Order: sequence, then structure tokens, then C-alpha cells
Amino acid sequence: MPSPRFSVAAALLGTLLAVLAAAACGSNRPSGFEEPAPAPPNGPTGPTGDLGASGGTPKDPTGIGSLIGTVLAPEGTVPISNALVYLSATPPPVQAPGVFCDKCVELPAGTSYAYSKADGTFKLQVYATGPQYLVTQKGHFRRVRPITTATGEVAVPGALTTLPGAPDPSKGDEIPRIGVTFGGFDKIELSLKKLGITSFDRYGKAPFNDPKGLPPSVGQPMDLLNAPDKLAQYHIVLLPCALGGLSCGAPTGAQKDNLRNFVNAGGKLYVTDYSYEYVNQTWPGFITWKDKNGNDMTANSAWGAACQDGAYTKTGTANDPGLSSWLGAIGEKNFELKDSWTIISKVNPQPGKDPDGKAVTITPKVWMTSNGTGPSTVSFDNQCGRVLFSTYHAEGGEADALLAQEKALLFILLEVGVCIGEQPLPR
Repeated sequence: MPSPRFSVAAALLGTLLAVLAAAACGSNRPSGFEEPAPAPPNGPTGPTGDLGASGGTPKDPTGIGSLIGTVLAPEGTVPISNALVYLSATPPPVQAPGVFCDKCVELPAGTSYAYSKADGTFKLQVYATGPQYLVTQKGHFRRVRPITTATGEVAVPGALTTLPGAPDPSKGDEIPRIGVTFGGFDKIELSLKKLGITSFDRYGKAPFNDPKGLPPSVGQPMDLLNAPDKLAQYHIVLLPCALGGLSCGAPTGAQKDNLRNFVNAGGKLYVTDYSYEYVNQTWPGFITWKDKNGNDMTANSAWGAACQDGAYTKTGTANDPGLSSWLGAIGEKNFELKDSWTIISKVNPQPGKDPDGKAVTITPKVWMTSNGTGPSTVSFDNQCGRVLFSTYHAEGGEADALLAQEKALLFILLEVGVCIGEQPLPR
């Protein structure tokens, strides 16, 4: 079983969407989850001797019962793989309201946890009966619900393990705070809506009739990039194709500094095709794009040279094993990646820093490949944050049906939202 990843500040998507970006993660913020939580006065209780003396470690690893269920996306039908499901005697602390360094920490000793399979299903062992809290978490998306455990196998209602699309801390629902800039071509806000994510801030109004359910605009696109204090309010920031309507625009020096500081502090940044210069110029060297003539871009290439004159659609391949298994489980075994406008030649290891500021070599991860062209979705860490780039649009127009690439977007965003560092076993 993989080790649990969990957020002390959340107590934890990454992203989204995020990419809108999974299991539990943590930060170095104090939380009360540093040590095993005490049992409530009247429970949970179990058969005599069902819990060991070493911090509540079960003596019988098979448990006295189990909870079975399925983790679903906020829209209620798409299964979520590798989500963390666990039982807690007390509700976890509320996650930090803005960007923070979400370092992985250990779950308390004796915690009963499970990870959802590729089809979203899970089986969670029960070691004690009585009132507890069921926590379902993927990245910063988390639902906490009271539950009374019992002996035997018990089916968990889907409503308890469907990830929330909007925050409601009073009910135990948390999601990352997401900032979305208007993309001239990539209507990523529509993808968020179709995925059931209804709470996010939009900067700029897209030139189409806003469907019902989208939040109102809170400012212009550059209002976000020019203001480090605004960036610091978010866990995830999305810069879709043609940021602010500027085709192949280039960031200013201040904007590059602001984005770099946001990621270093723990922010997750998702960028698509024609906005590639916000990655290329801010983090040079990690990704090599091709120019319109099919040549690899260099440091001397003019900005915008990688913006192709036309879109291309290619059969997609999921390079990440987890993503591949999940797409297969949801029936997306053969799919196309539609409307790519840039071409990635290769990814390159680069010097960077780990969350503690130590020098390391960072190798970008390739999530998806456009067959016959090259990498199409890649991500890389630096310090406490992550950068995600895709050559293709996230959205599939205003149609209700989710495209395979929109579903993949959800998966990847959730994954890039996970905590930073090694994921330890429970102590």
C-alpha cells in the first residue's frame, strides 16, 4: 500500500482542475495532527484489546469491519483514483487560506486509511466502532463527514465521498482557492464548471455569453499577475491560452518575479499553449519548444516563435502509469488531444531547489504525449510549488459532454496539487 500523503494545514488537491494537479499532504504549520488525536469521550470503542498500546496501532490488521465506497469528482460521476480515505476521531484542521509550503507529513499512528483504485472504489478497514469522521481527500479537495462505524462490511453513500466543488467549512467541505485568468482561446472556466468546480475567481471576461453558474469577473487578467499580494491568496492559478487575449504575449520582469515567488512559496501554476512564454521565460530551460519551422527554440529565439500558425489534433498517450490506468478504468482507452497550438521538443533536467532550499536537479515529468509530435503535458517542481504546462486547450467548447482531455486535466490538476516531498508511512 502506498504511504499516506496528508496536509497538516488542511489536515489536503492539484489542480484542478491544475491543471487544474492527491492523497493527503501536509505543511509545516502546527495543526494538532502531529500526534494521534484522542478518542471522543463516548467513542469510538471496540472489542477489548482491539487497539494496541503503541499509539492506537491495531493488533488485528484485518479489522472488525470495513467501509466500501467510491470517490467521485465534484460533478458526481467521474471516479477519482488514488484519493486518500481515512477515519479520524476529530475533524482535521482547516487548511491555510492562501499559498503555503505544503510539505508531506505523517498521519497519526494507528490511522485507518485506504487509497481509491483506478475506478474510484476503496475498502477501508474499521478497527473501532462508534462515532468517527470519514475524510475523503485529493490534493486540497477534501470532504469530512461524521459517520458511525460498525462491525461487518458497510457501504458508504456516494454523497459522503464525492469531492466538493465549492467550499463550505461548516459542513466539512474544502477546495483549493483557484484564480483563473481569461484565455482568449481556451475557455478553461467552462471545463471547471463541467467538472463540478463552481468556486473560483475569474480575472477578465471572456468574449462569449457566460453560461449560468460561472462566477462574475473580479478584475482584469494582468491585475492578478501584477499583484504578488493577490497571487498569494491562491493555491492554484490558471493561465490559459492567449492570456488576457494577448496571442503569444510575453511576461514583464515584474510578472516573472511574481510568478516565480508564487511557485517557490507553494503555489501551483497551470499554463496552456499560446501562453507558453510565461513558463519559458520565467523558468528557462525546463522545456524546449519547437518554432514554426520545426527547429528547437533557443535562448536567442524571439518571444512567441513557438506559437504555431494552426492547431493540430493527435492521438494521445498517457505516459504516467496512474493516469493511464485511470483513463482505462473510465473508458478512455483511445482518445485524441484536440487543439494543440505549440509543440514541445523535449524536457530537460535543470538545477533548482527543494522545499528546504537545498540545491537539487529537477527533471520535468511527462504526463501525456501527442503521438508523432512529442510531450503534450509536463510538470516540474521548484522549492514548494509546481508548474504544469499543456500544449492543448483544456476546454471542449460549451458542449456538456466532457472531453477525455478535460477529464485528464482533472486528474493531473489533482495530482500536481499533492504535497511536496517524500510521502512517509504512518508512524
